[in-house]
Amino acid sequence: MNSRIRCTMAVTAAVFFVTAMPFHVYAQEKKQKPSAENGRLAFYVDNDSGEIALEDKKSGYIWRSSPENAEKDTSATNAVIEGLRSELKIECISSEKNNSSFLRSFSGASVKVTPEKNGAKVTYDFASAGISLPVTYSLKKDCLEVTADISELKEGSKGKLVTGLEILGSFGAADSDDEGCFVIPDGSGALIRFNNGKTWAKSYSGTVYGRDIASVPKEAPDTARQVYFPVYGIVNGNNGIMAVCTEGDANAELKASVSGVSKSSYNICGFDFTLRENDTYYMAGDDGTALSVYEKGNIKTDRICLRYYPVEDTGEKGIDWLDIAAAYRDYLTEEMNVSASAEIKPELYIDLYGGTEKKASFLGFPYTKKTALTDSVKALRIIEAMKNAGAENLVVSYKKWTDEGIKNMVDTRAEPSSVIDEEGFRSLLEYARQENILIYPAVSSFQFRKGGGYSVSDNAAVRLSGEYARIYPYDPASGLQKKEKDPFFLLSPGDYEDMFHELSENCIGQGIKNISVSDMASVLYSDFGGSSASRKEACEYLVSGCAELEDSMESILADTANAYALPYVNRINSVPLSSGGYDIFDENIPFYQAVLHGVKSFSSEPVNADSCSREMILRATAAGCDLHYVMTGEKTSVLKGTELDELYYTYYDDWTEQAVQSYKFSEKILSSVSGQHITGYREENGRIFTLYEDGTEIITDLEKESVAVNGRKYLLEDYIGKGR
Repeated sequence: MNSRIRCTMAVTAAVFFVTAMPFHVYAQEKKQKPSAENGRLAFYVDNDSGEIALEDKKSGYIWRSSPENAEKDTSATNAVIEGLRSELKIECISSEKNNSSFLRSFSGASVKVTPEKNGAKVTYDFASAGISLPVTYSLKKDCLEVTADISELKEGSKGKLVTGLEILGSFGAADSDDEGCFVIPDGSGALIRFNNGKTWAKSYSGTVYGRDIASVPKEAPDTARQVYFPVYGIVNGNNGIMAVCTEGDANAELKASVSGVSKSSYNICGFDFTLRENDTYYMAGDDGTALSVYEKGNIKTDRICLRYYPVEDTGEKGIDWLDIAAAYRDYLTEEMNVSASAEIKPELYIDLYGGTEKKASFLGFPYTKKTALTDSVKALRIIEAMKNAGAENLVVSYKKWTDEGIKNMVDTRAEPSSVIDEEGFRSLLEYARQENILIYPAVSSFQFRKGGGYSVSDNAAVRLSGEYARIYPYDPASGLQKKEKDPFFLLSPGDYEDMFHELSENCIGQGIKNISVSDMASVLYSDFGGSSASRKEACEYLVSGCAELEDSMESILADTANAYALPYVNRINSVPLSSGGYDIFDENIPFYQAVLHGVKSFSSEPVNADSCSREMILRATAAGCDLHYVMTGEKTSVLKGTELDELYYTYYDDWTEQAVQSYKFSEKILSSVSGQHITGYREENGRIFTLYEDGTEIITDLEKESVAVNGRKYLLEDYIGKGR
């Protein structure tokens, strides 16, 4: 054991109230020795305040839990300064009055530092609120691991219950003179540059793995993007660090603000954690008084764990967001068992919709009938035509192909609907097998109405307020729920195990070897009913279900995928090419693509759903995405009055030629780099420069609609002509 570590461990644990002396001054003046160190990193903790620091010994840069000169920030109030200098912030409610309050460790806690083998345990005691919590700092080979043992949280002695937690919320904060950015995994990804002057913008806040859809808002959410990865990065000058939430991620929210927006001169980014959920219900209906209700009982999250990985400067181009992406890719492959696909090549992704329900009448009596949109015969014709036209590598997701799927039931039987034609379906699968075409029959069993062996009363998720989680469509003009429509209900996560098991067994029985889980890899919600499940537990049920499918299927496709699903899915559909577009963002980046390129095969969002389809083809190709189209076999007039009427653009005869030709365009450009990592990406003056690990640079000119690679130029119009 290193002598300096041994010396630090010998120090008797002490209890102190916070001193006024900043930690950086304390460390410099008293020549404090590391509490733990290894060949790469050194960890320091101040026994008086609990402030911590992580030194990258290779570069000499020190990452601090609190800004060096926070106490001198004239633009911040005392409360903001206290927040900046607090390693731990707690939100709590009074068990009697149900009102919220905030506790900050800098001003409201006594601190006990207990040396441990590879770091220290710091216990924060908020005596006035009767709350205490230990946080353990452990130095690993290449990171600092920070763990809050929620199971050891003490609360309630003075009527205060903890609802939320922020750990190291000011870690790595940048001041008004620093140059750099935060790397935010919102949608495809975004950069927030330090001191960007957007003082009028709102701070960024994004729920990891997407919002809990069981807490149904009255108005449509602001954005359709979500945070798929529990990670963020900080690039400060030529130094970088990646923060990963390894436990408690299902309850995490990523927040970021810049100087002026943060109510201080500092740029700040970090995770908040919800420990007790809350919901709103209305007395006397939607127009009544809004009341908040909080989750009762014990906290369901036992641990929260964060890891901070300093990013090494290779000395070639300096550190940027791509180094954060590479570090996270390494984390996924080394720590999360995300394995690379055996062969990655350019593919054309096609979604086909089998059928839908349509209102009709007989002798004046209304009824609902199943209507074919793309039966198996038409599906075979479409696929065969594209294959013969040159789309060699097809990936087909066949949606709403069962009666349960068409009727919006829990879809586990894996039997073709009569409007699809069972015999034709078998022929379709056999043709695909012979021609090496991947067909993924798709299921989505989160949202259901009734039937299929599941009922609302027994199997629907319940909101914290005690109501069923009713999912209504939102009016695009007003943003309000359209309650004249029949609502969907959410399958309780407690029923996932049975649902996935039934699906797996029935697919095996039907000879189905590939399956699309649609949105089941990217939606996460809780249930407060009889089969109660927190988001953490729901995540565990989903992972277990995906693992069972992986064991029984040859391949799994998902429509986007959260980090926890990545070890189990082989292909990912509909990866976004942009972020949520928040005002505070400065630049969209293909962070999601850079993390997974060379590891998984993935496609863009549907090209033909975008009003600028030509630009989307170019941007998708620049980001290394395969192309994706949505099609139906019948003219879209059939869709009128159905729940799929938003697919008005999907008639196959309008798109098959462009789909094939755009695939040929993309395939020519990406065939040599599909299995490689992206090492460079920038957009300047309408041109995108993408660099791959073998040195290949692809230059995409958005205005001229051309792509140059290896000295050869490809014009989009040579493939799909001029026009749309």
